[in-house]
Amino acid sequence: MKNNSKSVSGNKIALASVFTVAGVVFCLISLVNHYLFKTYALDLGLYTHAMYDFLHGRIDDCSMFKNQPQSILGAHFDLYLFLLSPLIYVFGSYTLLVVQIVAVLLGGWGVYKLIGLYTDDDWLPILAAATLFFSFGVIHPLAFDYHSNVLTAMMLPWLLYFIKKRRFWQSSLLVVLFVLGKENLSLWLFFIAIGLMWDYRNDRKTLWHLLAYALFGLAYFLIINMMVIPKIGGEGISRYHHLGSNYAEIALQLVTHPGETIRLLFTNTSGFGQFDGIKAEFYFCALASGLVFTILKPNYLLMLIPLIGQKMLSSYHLFWGVSLQYSVEFMPILVVSSFMVIIKLKHHVLRMVLAVALLFSTLLTTFYTIGVPRSYVILDQTCIYQGRHYEQKNFDVHFAYEVIKQIPDDASVCAATAFVPHLALRAEIYDFFSRAGHVSADYVLITEPYFNYGLKDRPIFTNRNDYETVATDGTVFLLKRKSD
Repeated sequence: MKNNSKSVSGNKIALASVFTVAGVVFCLISLVNHYLFKTYALDLGLYTHAMYDFLHGRIDDCSMFKNQPQSILGAHFDLYLFLLSPLIYVFGSYTLLVVQIVAVLLGGWGVYKLIGLYTDDDWLPILAAATLFFSFGVIHPLAFDYHSNVLTAMMLPWLLYFIKKRRFWQSSLLVVLFVLGKENLSLWLFFIAIGLMWDYRNDRKTLWHLLAYALFGLAYFLIINMMVIPKIGGEGISRYHHLGSNYAEIALQLVTHPGETIRLLFTNTSGFGQFDGIKAEFYFCALASGLVFTILKPNYLLMLIPLIGQKMLSSYHLFWGVSLQYSVEFMPILVVSSFMVIIKLKHHVLRMVLAVALLFSTLLTTFYTIGVPRSYVILDQTCIYQGRHYEQKNFDVHFAYEVIKQIPDDASVCAATAFVPHLALRAEIYDFFSRAGHVSADYVLITEPYFNYGLKDRPIFTNRNDYETVATDGTVFLLKRKSD
């Protein structure tokens, strides 16, 4: 009895330690980056400003970076921002970053609870949560602003948990929340529900719910992408125009030319040699982070089809690699399916060896993607174990905060991209670079290099004489429009 008590106590300590370490790491990545002005107008500034607009009865028109207004819901039909907007009164410009960190921790807790339903071993659920937390697909999104697909991906373990527990009211609520993120996630829900049908093939009630979820996800996807987004001026397939001009043409192209489709999943289609090997790098990293086990659970491979398609068939090379936010949806599927495969092994020692090996492999892969990847990575935003992560080399952070305090809350501001997220909680905020050629705002906050930037041989600050400098340290400049 005493030994069992010690074992339970040890498991609780290990569980608390994993979540504490993960929370600290996430904060050191995300919150430190924001404090040091390593977040940007796109995307954190835009999304923060959208929440401000929602609270004031407006739908953001993307004027922060577009000369021609476009509804932000046309760019991404993301309703999470509306639901989260009241939190800006609590967390200010850090709101979405805090929400994202909490979502990942809750996602890890969901993995822990879900894996616990399949095994009596107290250690495997802890190892599963740790594997999710420290995977490259989770670490890199935290290093680059905020993205709603992170929140949705972290709902997946809970969706699987409630379905397994046959708690269909909770799972149905999660299904609704699942599709409220970006417009592509409802299609992912369709594949998730279809894939799960194999596991519940002998459970008629669960099968009916899964069928309802699949049809709901597909219907939502078609309605939002083929009717709503075009109606409000959006274009969700701009990065897939090489496959067709609409969803029907794209689907027909992929089905009728399977050989070409497979080729596109693996080859560099950008025309630039520096992007060779980017797709292969992702596949190898995914294999090392659990995909090698997922192959043994084919119905979970089915869930990866829309993720692979949207990632590798895109014309945008940043989609293909291991960095940014374009891999996060893979992680809960890889982790959950891997541990389900491991759990089925008969020998306890072998289960533990493989679980620890997977965690170790995932950690090594993450370190690789932070240190020496072929993919695009901003190294000083992820390497929390190096001093450069805690430095802002381009300007004095403390002076920048002092200058920001001088700007009235009701003033319109045009700012360098690093300053925009900190100034987004106001009616008018513009990204300086996007406003190339002419600046129209009460205040301008930029750094010295911005005076000399050009776009298509056109100088950016053409109406510089309309402004006077009110504060500067020689690197950061606060300018105010001159009185008429």
